[in-house]
Amino acid sequence: MTRFGMAIDMARCTGCQTCVVACQMHHALRPGVAWCAVDALEWGRWPDADHAFLPHACLHCDEPLCVSVCPTAASHKRDDGTVGIDEARCIGCGVCLTACPYGARTLNREDAWHFGAPSPAPYEIEGEGRVGVAEKCTFCIERVQVGLLPACVGACPVEARAFGDLDDPESPASAFAAETGARPVPGTGVLYADGGRGLDIGRVVTERYYAPASRSQTADGRVGKGNPAVVAGAGAAAAALAAAAGLAAKRNRDRRAKAQRRA
Repeated sequence: MTRFGMAIDMARCTGCQTCVVACQMHHALRPGVAWCAVDALEWGRWPDADHAFLPHACLHCDEPLCVSVCPTAASHKRDDGTVGIDEARCIGCGVCLTACPYGARTLNREDAWHFGAPSPAPYEIEGEGRVGVAEKCTFCIERVQVGLLPACVGACPVEARAFGDLDDPESPASAFAAETGARPVPGTGVLYADGGRGLDIGRVVTERYYAPASRSQTADGRVGKGNPAVVAGAGAAAAALAAAAGLAAKRNRDRRAKAQRRA
């Protein structure tokens, strides 16, 4: 059975952010939303200091916590190894965001468009209904199903990523991992080659995501991202916000549809 995954070589990554932009463009993400990121890591003291760039997104866990905590089964594990989100089922409660140890999910409640436009540009239509629901990397499964590579893989100018069936030793991902020495983040579908630095990638990503939670509050008084205390009030408050955001988005779509019919 196919088990899709990705191998990433940190020694090749230059931190150019092309993968981030390619993902945003392909999926018509709303302003401020990104499904992947590239973090700059620095450690040590001169003359023994070092640095590297860490591309990361959803790691498509073998046993994803986000799936087990989802109250509506919107988050689900596919037979091909990828973790998906059914936007029609998602109520925007945000519990999956707190459950994810890698900070791979986001939830946008702003029905806004780039440059303050009142309606989406033709190339942004895909993102029209994606308000008040959880979002994340999908491995561009809609592209993969028609024989294309995920947007981030195809766009990388230094070929720092490879994608394929991890259970097939001859797949591009497996061959890339063998060539670079990439090792899997335990329990996930993503492998990293760190140039022999011996980094614990899973721990690094987790600690960077949960860093704000080590403080009781952020500078503006809000609870820090990833703070487990958020779970306690997520149900009613988040559901109400999600309903309001979803209703606003639906009204906007209905208005645009009526205007198009009149035209």
